[in-house]
Amino acid sequence: MKKALKLLIILALLGGVSFCVMYWYIDNFSKNTKPEKSDIILVLGCQIWGREPSWSLEYRLQKALELYREGYAGYMIVSGGQGKDEETTESVVMKDWLVKNGVPKDRIFEEDQSTSTYENFKLSAEIMEKQSFHSAVVVTNDFHIFRSLKIAEKLGIKATGAPAPAVKHLRAYSLFREVLSVVKTYLLDF
Repeated sequence: MKKALKLLIILALLGGVSFCVMYWYIDNFSKNTKPEKSDIILVLGCQIWGREPSWSLEYRLQKALELYREGYAGYMIVSGGQGKDEETTESVVMKDWLVKNGVPKDRIFEEDQSTSTYENFKLSAEIMEKQSFHSAVVVTNDFHIFRSLKIAEKLGIKATGAPAPAVKHLRAYSLFREVLSVVKTYLLDF
């Protein structure tokens, strides 16, 4: 019984250390991620409140607008379907916000069916192929950029990242969830 208990303790410690290393790596990955000029800016969806972006989504939109104004790309894809508790699609809210802030409607493509990060990329890749776009700057919150770029790579999308800030009081929780999502992605999705 003592050997089994020691083994459980060792496994728990290894799991805890692995979790902490991954938490640190994901957190630091975004600090070293820089966008490159591309064909499009791909803005990943996030929760909306009614017909307004949540704080996290607004940070993403602000970053995308900044990149657009700086000339990183001349077109955007806003990617996000409608969640169970949402009255419209995330893509509609994102497009409306960007248009209100000066981006011409004809410069924004909507992907409005996705319900996960993987689907954001898979369905946006179809738009990219149809429009002959070959590269993307991915905009999402900093804690989400590592997994996002790995999914893009897996799907053959040439992408760089432009991390938007996370909501400060939710950052630790968001990173914790993201570590679990990375583990799930590697174990189940790939």
